[in-house]
Amino acid sequence: MQDGDLQQIVYLIILISAMVIGISSRREMTLKKIVKYLLIWSLVAFGAIVLYAYRFEFGDFKTRISGEINPSSAQLNQQGQLVINISDDSHFYVKLLINKVPVLFMIDTGASDIMISIKDANKIGINTNNLIFNRPYQTANGRSFGASVKLKEIEIAGIKFKDINASVNEGDMGVALLGMSFLRRFSKYEFFQDRLVLTM
Repeated sequence: MQDGDLQQIVYLIILISAMVIGISSRREMTLKKIVKYLLIWSLVAFGAIVLYAYRFEFGDFKTRISGEINPSSAQLNQQGQLVINISDDSHFYVKLLINKVPVLFMIDTGASDIMISIKDANKIGINTNNLIFNRPYQTANGRSFGASVKLKEIEIAGIKFKDINASVNEGDMGVALLGMSFLRRFSKYEFFQDRLVLTM
């Protein structure tokens, strides 16, 4: 037991004792009523201690519920970690703001870069007419080429990254890919049960 826990217990005993003295000083109070009120206040005090002791767990519970409601939305937990829930197809999707424009990504640890489609590039304000597609990539759809671009800003759960290198894929893409070049910006990433946890 830590000193802080002992102090809380002593404080609780003093508080309950004061209430008992206050209640018993009232002559109209029977012993049965005194015990009744003592039990009620003891339960209230115990509940407050439990809520405080498990405040981080309750915070994670809230994060988990929010993630289930909107799986593609990254949640910031009590420890300052980004948490992304798995989707029904067993992949991890997250909606990022690219230059203030929402773009849906699939997290792919097999991809080296951040890769977006020509459609997404046009949506976020990139002039795709001037792009040079000279970076070879091997994708699930075969060999393709990408063009190097720099994204002014990426925002995820209120956390912003500036001047991020990415590629625009000349081929068809069902969804943009969030590869290792982005994940390495975090000190640690780990797959835990059905969640991806990113630690700053």
